[in-house]
Amino acid sequence: MLVVACKTHDGLKALLTYGKKGPMNKISGLHGVGASIGRPLDDRCLVICLEKLRPYAGEFIADDPQRRLAIRRKPRYVNEETPPVFLGFAVNMINIDTANLYCVTRTGHGLRETLFYGLFSQLQVYKTSADMMEALPFIIDGDISVDGGIIKSGGIFSLGKM
Repeated sequence: MLVVACKTHDGLKALLTYGKKGPMNKISGLHGVGASIGRPLDDRCLVICLEKLRPYAGEFIADDPQRRLAIRRKPRYVNEETPPVFLGFAVNMINIDTANLYCVTRTGHGLRETLFYGLFSQLQVYKTSADMMEALPFIIDGDISVDGGIIKSGGIFSLGKM
């Protein structure tokens, strides 16, 4: 599956071109690029427009060169301690190349708070599926484990080897 991310709505429009009578022109735009390299785009593709995403609205971790998000809703026990099995939020575990770190939309939002927050939101990461099960009461937007476990919000589980 092909996924393309565009900064602006104009970028999105440039990917597709249409003839005068409406049908898509498959020799220009994204379809033209695919055809020119011998990989025609006959299937659907997903296009994510960064300026149309609702960005993360909170703070950033102070003095963090990666501009990680200061997500306040960490899983916590009644005594306010974070479970030791919690590795972090997926959105903050992505290291963005310095060249792309300050790639921002017209409103000043970067890749982490638009694209990656839009994809991962507050997805929690744990080392093992057993750790995920231990943290079940704390799950907000789903979680994943390094060993391949997945818990989607709403009680949907995907466990076992991939």
